[in-house]
Amino acid sequence: MKLQAAGKASKWYVYQKIVIVFILFLLPLISMNIWLNYKGMSVTKNAILNSSQAGASFYSKQLDKEMYFIRNLQLQLINDKDLQKLSFRGSLLGDYEEVQLIEQVRDRLSTLMASSEYVVNSGVYVESIRKTILMNSGVTGTPNEEMKLMTSLSEVTPKPSFYRSGNRIFLIESANNGSIVTYIEISRPMLLQSLNEIAKLYPESEVLLGSQESGTMLTTAENADESEEILKLTADESVDQEPPQFKKMNGVNYFITRSAVGSLHLSMIMYVNQNELTRPLSQFITWFYTLFIIAIIVMILYSFSVNVMIHRPLSKLVKAFHMIETDNLNITIESKTKDEFHYVFNSFNNMARRLKNSIEENYEQKIALQHSQLKQLQSQINPHFLYNSFFNIYMMCKVGDSDSAAELSQRLGSYYQYITRSGSDEVPFYKEYRHALDYCDIQCIRFANRVSFEYEEETEIPPSITVPRLIIQPIVENVFEHAFEDGMMEGKVLIGTAYREGMLRVTVEDNGNLATDGMIEELRGKLAMDSKTVENTGLINVNNRLQLKYGPDSGLSVSRSRHGGLKIDLVIALENMKEAAACTDC
Repeated sequence: MKLQAAGKASKWYVYQKIVIVFILFLLPLISMNIWLNYKGMSVTKNAILNSSQAGASFYSKQLDKEMYFIRNLQLQLINDKDLQKLSFRGSLLGDYEEVQLIEQVRDRLSTLMASSEYVVNSGVYVESIRKTILMNSGVTGTPNEEMKLMTSLSEVTPKPSFYRSGNRIFLIESANNGSIVTYIEISRPMLLQSLNEIAKLYPESEVLLGSQESGTMLTTAENADESEEILKLTADESVDQEPPQFKKMNGVNYFITRSAVGSLHLSMIMYVNQNELTRPLSQFITWFYTLFIIAIIVMILYSFSVNVMIHRPLSKLVKAFHMIETDNLNITIESKTKDEFHYVFNSFNNMARRLKNSIEENYEQKIALQHSQLKQLQSQINPHFLYNSFFNIYMMCKVGDSDSAAELSQRLGSYYQYITRSGSDEVPFYKEYRHALDYCDIQCIRFANRVSFEYEEETEIPPSITVPRLIIQPIVENVFEHAFEDGMMEGKVLIGTAYREGMLRVTVEDNGNLATDGMIEELRGKLAMDSKTVENTGLINVNNRLQLKYGPDSGLSVSRSRHGGLKIDLVIALENMKEAAACTDC
């Protein structure tokens, strides 16, 4: 017979385990690679975001510092002694002195304008002389348009940090109950240019200057509505708070950094498309997924190669062993390669051939050995039982209980006649059952008033059924030796039989209280173990003999009795013996 294909199995193959182990070893490396990749991208991303935040913060602080500087110059101007003198003594001054003071004030205004490129105009209104001193238009009497504008703006309450009129931005301060009003016009184009410088930090970034109260004052965005929406997204943030944040608007994630311009009570907000910030990282993501796909392909190729080189030859070998388990020894495995499996297949073929010859040569010898083992198991007799029985007869004679002594002698003689009788290894079941009942009678006579037993007649069991000798008595003996050894009164042993569909069952129960759950589990374990690994006690011997003769479906099982003690079931699968006999005849 030639074996060409591997059989289908419902369990894990060796090659599957190898592939799984390979994947398990590879997964930590892949996981570490993923973690390092995302950790690196996270660190890089945070560095980019921190850099953008630092840049925006730097420009906003520069702008804030410049505005504070202009305000300080304005405060110095309003407290200038020449301006104060002009205000207090304006109506008392002569023309020359007035002109001289006005020129000195204009010099101060000129210095203020030259101090910052954000100042496009500056002026002073002096109520006592009813004139405005302007850098762009000189000295003008009032009322005039400039004075009207300043007066209307200064009447706004509460007083803002800056004033707006159309596209013009003013810083206005007054003193001496409004007798002196100074104002500075801030260059809107210069402010917008500063915002554009910040917006150049990243492509597609925009910067706005505004607040929730006054809205967007300046923005680099072409669409002012977009800046208004960004301003609304940050409505829950305080002016002084500057944490970077991510907000989603119109399906686009924006990175938003906010810096306070305290001199104007405004916020400078830079917002940029998050994809623009992370675009340099996209190439790393591409390489990562490429390497991940390569790793998957490597695992697939490795699995396929292991399947071809290891799994298929092993499947042939496993199927061959399965066929040997069915006693089919006419089998050989062909090998087309010259690798290690070639040696294994040749060794298997030689083993199958030698095994077949060995079985044919040693079959009769093994049968004889099994027969000898059965003889040895049957010949075990407990001499203590005989000594104790003789002592009981002696004591009965001493007390004059001749009837009990006679009955015990009769039962004892019948008992030993049965176990010492030579002849066939098997006896009719009713004789084996009667022998066990004789043993119970003997024990009950010996332990009168302490132990009793009940039994069922074996009326349903065909008389032609034969069983090995001495298979029931060791079970009953175990009950009397262990279940009642604490001297309990009213001990009871119950013996029953059943026969159905080729299954013969004998049940022995007791009401003893010495069998703990742990002892029952230990006994179950011993009965389930190989006969070579446990000591050959009476119950173990019976179990081994039944399984050796009738197969694994036969033997002993233990459980808790409904009477509180131990329950032992002896099962014999007689149908197995019929099938084996039929195969032998074939």
